[in-house]
Amino acid sequence: MSNKKNERAIIVANGVISDPGLTYKRVTELFDFVDCIVISADGGAENALKLSLVPDVVIGDMDSIKATVKENIREKSHKTRYISTSADKDKSDTQLAVEYALDLGIKKMIILGALGDRIDHTMANILLLTSSFLRDIDIRILTDTSEIFIMRNSGTLTGNIGGTVTLISLSPYIYFIKTKGLKYELENEKLIFSPVRGISNVFTEKKAYIKIRGGTLLVMKQL
Repeated sequence: MSNKKNERAIIVANGVISDPGLTYKRVTELFDFVDCIVISADGGAENALKLSLVPDVVIGDMDSIKATVKENIREKSHKTRYISTSADKDKSDTQLAVEYALDLGIKKMIILGALGDRIDHTMANILLLTSSFLRDIDIRILTDTSEIFIMRNSGTLTGNIGGTVTLISLSPYIYFIKTKGLKYELENEKLIFSPVRGISNVFTEKKAYIKIRGGTLLVMKQL
């Protein structure tokens, strides 16, 4: 890892990482570790170690990081920075980690360990992607089996033929002008917020084109 850590960030949250080896493989497929900073959200530091990543920064109210984890980090690096925040805060530790990366000018981020048994934390982390201050940032949640991100404009999705992708409108509706490369095509119709009907679409080509107008589209792609 280079000393110039200002291009990309890996945010490690305190959720469930069921297969650290596979998750690490997914990360390396998306980007390498040159000019990459690792930021752990409080107890996410333990997840970072499971992924063989040493946090450059640990941020949060420090209510969930174990003393043994701190010691393990210390054995691997004396350069890890700890930023303690008040426990009486209105932001999640994951949001604090993302905002820290933003302050460094980072434009591309991956969040690991964002999903888990706490449905409130899971929802908060997914909905964090929709924040207006992240509109111009390439930010996505990555697990060993899925990639989750937001689309606000027309674009291309890449995937394996036969692989599944779920499209959910987080706006009252999104107008689909046309899709191409997906089994269930949408053309000149609305995808409404609820009931959800964009679950488990299928790639028929390695690249699928989605032409939309307006709204915020949640994309959940199976890997």
